[in-house]
Amino acid sequence: MPLHQPSDQKGMELKNVAVTGISGYLGDLLLQRLEQQDSVRSIVGLDIVPPRSQSPKLKFYQGDIRQPFTEILAENKVDTAVHLAFVVKPTRQQAEAHMMNIGGARNFLESTREAKVEQIFYMSSHTTYGAHKNNPVPIKEEAPLRPVKSFAYAVDKAEVDSMFQEFMRQNKQMCTTIVRTVAVVGPQAGVSGLNVLFTPVMMRPIGFNPPWQFVHEDDLADLIISLLLQRKPGIFNCGGDGWVTYKQMVAASGRPCIALPASILSVLIKITWALRLQSRSPAGLDFMQHPIVVCTDKVQREAGFRFRHTSREAFETLPGAKIPPSALDATVPRSA
Repeated sequence: MPLHQPSDQKGMELKNVAVTGISGYLGDLLLQRLEQQDSVRSIVGLDIVPPRSQSPKLKFYQGDIRQPFTEILAENKVDTAVHLAFVVKPTRQQAEAHMMNIGGARNFLESTREAKVEQIFYMSSHTTYGAHKNNPVPIKEEAPLRPVKSFAYAVDKAEVDSMFQEFMRQNKQMCTTIVRTVAVVGPQAGVSGLNVLFTPVMMRPIGFNPPWQFVHEDDLADLIISLLLQRKPGIFNCGGDGWVTYKQMVAASGRPCIALPASILSVLIKITWALRLQSRSPAGLDFMQHPIVVCTDKVQREAGFRFRHTSREAFETLPGAKIPPSALDATVPRSA
């Protein structure tokens, strides 16, 4: 049983669970947790590539997420479906990724509705709020979705998030849960999504030092299982307490850093991107300037969930990412 499981979950069961994108990092993490649940009889995995891990409970189907899978869900008597399939890495050709992300989500919703699945779960992202100078700190679930337009991943995440919200309103007989998570780190995470920290020379816009928030992979996995066991509908933020400032991240990397005016950095990033000299999205500058710190009061209040790891503790699981004492600022407040 997950360590953060509230007492009122006793007696609730997951029986037959389907997971799209089961071969990805989060999919593999969830597979391992579902395999440990005694009540889970079968795990239906869907992906375009074989899964990393195996389980006697796993029945894997290889294929495009945009192809209907109503029959697969019905044949396996799936009661719970989790949608993790998503093209994550930024590319210069976004059309195919967009069609995969939006078409896959649309197909997931239609297939689960037709198969009369009892509850569905979507892994959204804090980037749907967008990195903006007028963001409240922390930001709550009721805030509008304003993804940075040049960040295709966040734009697609926000569109799918809105699709699930509309589905939730129109299909009240189904339990629909959306989790907006911050950057996930941990022993199995690698550096996915954090390549800004793993370049020979880092960049920093002068006059900016935004807080960044992280969540440990174990906390995220526990949260997913907890919400599924409780059949808790709604939208929930996910992030460890507190934050790490961008300057602290630079100090922890131990790498040289170029500090320039934001206007110059913007031109430099765009030129190096166009010349294929670097693979970081041009939208990265927004995240070096403005905060997206999520408020987790709702999930703590309504689901009784507590995060074991702070943002700093999660961040420091990254290889070599130890914030030196000289960079620590005791006056930095904690998130709510």
